[in-house]
Amino acid sequence: MKFTYEDLLCGEPIFVEGIGHFRSPKIKELNPTTGIGYRQYYTYINILSWDKSDLLEIIKKESKVQYTLLNKKENFNTFDIITLFPYLLGIVKSAFEFFIYEVIEWDNADRKFITLSKDDPNKVVGEINRLNYDEVRDMVLQMNYINLGKDESSMNFATAKAKESWEKVQKYLKQEGKKSKGDKRFRLSNIISKLSVLPTGYTLFNIYDLTVFQLYDQFLQYGYLRAMDLNERACSYGLGSKDFKFDNWLNPIIKS
Repeated sequence: MKFTYEDLLCGEPIFVEGIGHFRSPKIKELNPTTGIGYRQYYTYINILSWDKSDLLEIIKKESKVQYTLLNKKENFNTFDIITLFPYLLGIVKSAFEFFIYEVIEWDNADRKFITLSKDDPNKVVGEINRLNYDEVRDMVLQMNYINLGKDESSMNFATAKAKESWEKVQKYLKQEGKKSKGDKRFRLSNIISKLSVLPTGYTLFNIYDLTVFQLYDQFLQYGYLRAMDLNERACSYGLGSKDFKFDNWLNPIIKS
């Protein structure tokens, strides 16, 4: 299921029948002292980004025996493998508890997660099982500005520059999710720092009330408008230097 841009931008939880309410966390919820911390956040994004091949590669590094056994189980999917390992199962449960509004419980007998109403613990809202897990994780990642679904290629952009900026952010988020070396320009801390000093109305006093999706959206919107403005100025002044790059403003001023 693909959420609409309007639903994602408003910042409110999105209800999906048979599962529950999906939410994009506010930046302040990722605070290292009062929230879960950025490291834990990316751990959740990391594990939800894994597909079966990613899991098998990780298991192969830890145990070639387990890898050989699981690799022969052609009917096993990502959910089946994750739920075989208590440690991974625990992380996924915690991730769902963070990104889904309902109470999350693991049903070991039926091998599935059950979502329960917070107002009535006896009321079952839905479930997450081996059949819908990939769709659920895709919806969670959408709420965090990561598009892993099949509809990604069909997105329309006003200009090639807008598409290029969006693709750069997507590349970073997917690399971060898979623990590869990511582009420091798109770290949350750098984006917060940049937006807070720009004439956008956001400051360090209010920017933490944005959701993760809203933060990335506003960041890209400003970058797009800035690129268009610089393009117009460059053309009007006859600038055509190969060293002139529209996205230089994204570079962090602090090395880490």
